[in-house]
Amino acid sequence: MNGSNSITLFARALLFSAVILLAGSAKSYAQESDIKAAVNAYHVALDSLELSKMEPLWVHDTNVILINPADKSVSVGWDAVKKDWQAQFNFLSELKVTQAEGPNVSVKGDVAWATGIAKAVAKSKAGADAGGLVYESDVFEKRAGKWLLVSHVALQVPK
Repeated sequence: MNGSNSITLFARALLFSAVILLAGSAKSYAQESDIKAAVNAYHVALDSLELSKMEPLWVHDTNVILINPADKSVSVGWDAVKKDWQAQFNFLSELKVTQAEGPNVSVKGDVAWATGIAKAVAKSKAGADAGGLVYESDVFEKRAGKWLLVSHVALQVPK
């Protein structure tokens, strides 16, 4: 093989490698975008204060976990998570959650996690203002082509 053929083969190999890498990156960016959309859908469901909008975003099994900023314990299992959300929604008259930092997303196969800081502005049905910055950590599992929550932890950011 002469020098010209070697250079051509090397260039083709580099081009092929670049195409493979870009294809993999496109999938990763698409999945990150899907997770960011899932986090956004979660915030929209929170803002609605409607359990019917929260339910389709979660896996409904015994392993899901929820910790909200005002919770005194961890809710484990869909029944407990659903009960926690119903109590939250019964207590609040208004809630608006906006992303302040992040979400920072990682995807490994059919599992993904997102972390970030969100700003929550809330009002209780009694008229008391609440809210502030919260650290959010979400774990998602891909089921039937859809990213669903298996864990949500929201903790108040220390002042």
